[in-house]
Amino acid sequence: MDRCAVFVDAGHLLAEGGKLCCGTSVRKNVQCDWTRLVEALKRFATNHCGLSILRIYWYDAAPDAVPTQEQLDVGELANVKLRLGRLIGGRQKGVDSLIVRDLMTLARERAVTTVFLLGGDEDLREGVAAAQEMGVLVVVVGIPTVGTANQARSLIRESDEHLVLETDFLSPFFSLRAAPPQIALPLQSLRDGEAARVTGQSFAAEWARRATPDEIRRLLDQAPILPNHLDTQLLLAAEGTLGSLKEQKGLRRDLRAGFWHALESLSIIPPA
Repeated sequence: MDRCAVFVDAGHLLAEGGKLCCGTSVRKNVQCDWTRLVEALKRFATNHCGLSILRIYWYDAAPDAVPTQEQLDVGELANVKLRLGRLIGGRQKGVDSLIVRDLMTLARERAVTTVFLLGGDEDLREGVAAAQEMGVLVVVVGIPTVGTANQARSLIRESDEHLVLETDFLSPFFSLRAAPPQIALPLQSLRDGEAARVTGQSFAAEWARRATPDEIRRLLDQAPILPNHLDTQLLLAAEGTLGSLKEQKGLRRDLRAGFWHALESLSIIPPA
């Protein structure tokens, strides 16, 4: 039985879709209606090739590969298989290898005859070529470019067909996320280490809200070392609620750990 499958690099989709529809690629600032978007992608694929769909393979990354609630919600949708790589220093690790592995498996088992691949990394090219050698038609799906190119030309050349989703197709599913209300944290009810971590997380969230995607990416590239000026700002902000940290090496360590954990969790940024 001839069938198709859809492979989605969610980090790429959210970054480029957010940039196109909301003017930002910062993940925490973008809200996406995954349920409706998944159904729209299914229809897009089946209408184009005329085949029934096996499933959508959904690739994303998370700290320590532990899924967020949003990722769990996507994974529970009908005919969606969630695959998670790791988020290290704000960058996806292992996602491309998961995509290539599934491409090879489906091709080898003759489970599908056509794959729609929504992604842009050059590292996917060899997997595409290998699947083609086993008889699978690979359609690379793109998102309209805002600024620099968002798909490797080598990947596009390797594909059997290159399709670009229209802005009108994507825009109904993307919106800017409303900023959460600022709620005072009950730090006095927490142990010292927990209070320091929460304070670091709060500082990171506020800093990331004001930063550009490039600034966030550059900072994550330096992890776990904070630039002196930012480390000083973090310590001064923390001392306003935690008291002097001059002789508190453990609390300073917890404070910085909270900062990096929050920044990595809030800002899943695909490779440039």
